[in-house]
Amino acid sequence: MIIMKSNGSVSSVLNDTFRPLPDQVRRSLGLLDNDDHFAWLVFSAPIDDQTRRAGPQSVIDEYGNSYLQAGGTAEKMSVELRRREDDGEYRFYIVGRDHDLTEPLTETIDVQAAHEPRHPAELFTADQAAPVFMHYVEHQTVPDGSTLRLIDDM
Repeated sequence: MIIMKSNGSVSSVLNDTFRPLPDQVRRSLGLLDNDDHFAWLVFSAPIDDQTRRAGPQSVIDEYGNSYLQAGGTAEKMSVELRRREDDGEYRFYIVGRDHDLTEPLTETIDVQAAHEPRHPAELFTADQAAPVFMHYVEHQTVPDGSTLRLIDDM
């Protein structure tokens, strides 16, 4: 099952009860306004008896350390991936479209009070980010061809 969180606290299961999943993902990203809705995150948890019995916070505590998140506005957002690597350590990455990672970071993303440097290829609209999120929902990774810029201090 895929769990979604908004602004780091509200959580629910991402499902297609009201609209198809791609439409739900696009709608959730389209709500980002860097005010009431400044961040949206998804992560995967297994569907089994243990997770059914566990409370929502237990599921978040156990499975919520690997995720894909967006922050900013529907017109300009950053997409970030946190995942567990083969050495067992979690690492945090900025996701981008294909570009040279040595190029300068000439743009800024503003999320709440933070102003973070980004490469232009690391900024997305809701329409551009939705396929990245759908790929993550289906495969728990970002699409091939995405660049990942490691953030060492996260």
